[in-house]
Amino acid sequence: MRRANTDAAKDLRRNQFLEAGLQEFFERGFSLAKMENIARRAGVSKGTLYLYFDSKQDLFMAIVSSVAVPRVEMLEGILRQADDFELALDLLVNALPMMIQDSKLPMLAKVLIGDAFAFPEVVKRYRQDVIERALASLTDLIQRGCESGQLHTNNPHNAARLMVAPVIFSAIWTVVFEQGAEQKLDLTSLFQTHKSMLLKALRK
Repeated sequence: MRRANTDAAKDLRRNQFLEAGLQEFFERGFSLAKMENIARRAGVSKGTLYLYFDSKQDLFMAIVSSVAVPRVEMLEGILRQADDFELALDLLVNALPMMIQDSKLPMLAKVLIGDAFAFPEVVKRYRQDVIERALASLTDLIQRGCESGQLHTNNPHNAARLMVAPVIFSAIWTVVFEQGAEQKLDLTSLFQTHKSMLLKALRK
């Protein structure tokens, strides 16, 4: 493969490494994944890969920044523009199926869950950079709903965790249990049902 000499070529090469890395981590897990295999998938030497990433952990965190962080930023943007809780739920219900089906997020979730004890520092950073940011935005949304009198709960943080639970379930389901399955999970219907249950529970 020709050497990347321009910024655009370097960005393209870096993205190829991220794609090859995610595929390697997904198929083999973090512990068994090897930089030489990732380089081979990308069609370059291992030395070229190390020009971009110092270690396997460094590459994985770059994948997190590329795949997961933009989804959290999208979530934060949706929740900021919503005037009330039900509108926020409508926006989320419309966005979440695409976020799961049209992204690499489920693959990333499988790697983290399957090999969490092998790289605790990476899991810790993922929790800080992705999960805690998402929970903070959802908690803030619920607290605002309680302050306005729309919602009623004595623990907005736990309510936020319950809000995000079907997202984690869906991500795991699509990459683990749908392999070779004829019938796929109807994510739109799932999130619509979840929305209805949340509104009934939090408006009591």
